[in-house]
Amino acid sequence: MKRIIALVTFGMILTTSMLFAKEVTISVGAGECWRQKSDPQFSVWLEDENGNFIRTLYVTQRASKKNWRMSPKEGRPESLPVWYHKSKNKAVKTELELDAVTSATPKGGIIFNADIREANCRICAEFNTSFDYNDTYTKKNSGVNGQPSVVFTADIPADFSEGEILLRLSGTGAIDGSDGSIHPVPAELTTARKIVKAVAVKAN
Repeated sequence: MKRIIALVTFGMILTTSMLFAKEVTISVGAGECWRQKSDPQFSVWLEDENGNFIRTLYVTQRASKKNWRMSPKEGRPESLPVWYHKSKNKAVKTELELDAVTSATPKGGIIFNADIREANCRICAEFNTSFDYNDTYTKKNSGVNGQPSVVFTADIPADFSEGEILLRLSGTGAIDGSDGSIHPVPAELTTARKIVKAVAVKAN
């Protein structure tokens, strides 16, 4: 009897998931400061309603493989600190998965499709450009990073079946990569605000 109940429950969950499963188009529009001294690194991922990491939808290869030039042993956790801490760097486990969600940094933004199976979730996108210095974030006080990463977020409701959702600038990552919190947007942020023009999710 317990086995029958378990099978029925599993079937209901599977059916609900299949009913909601949909393909969306995610577009990242390059801003006027998309590429400066180096290509931007970025990641797009999903979280549940409580902020728990679900899975990575896209991440640049350098950030995923930690293929940094002349970096310390620990790599560059300050490049995408929110994504690194949330995913615990285990978002992509095999070469097959790696090829499915990563690529070299595109030269002018990117548009890609993704399947979303969760009824209620949050989509997040984090961007960072190395050596992005200004009067406040200097080489002396912010290392290779310059200005901190910028994080955009938006909630995707269960009834999302048409239209487009724009992600909003929600904050920045830790300047030294020491934590995965989203910090308030500082007034001193300049060119980092212009890495992307817009990030949007469109129902197909």
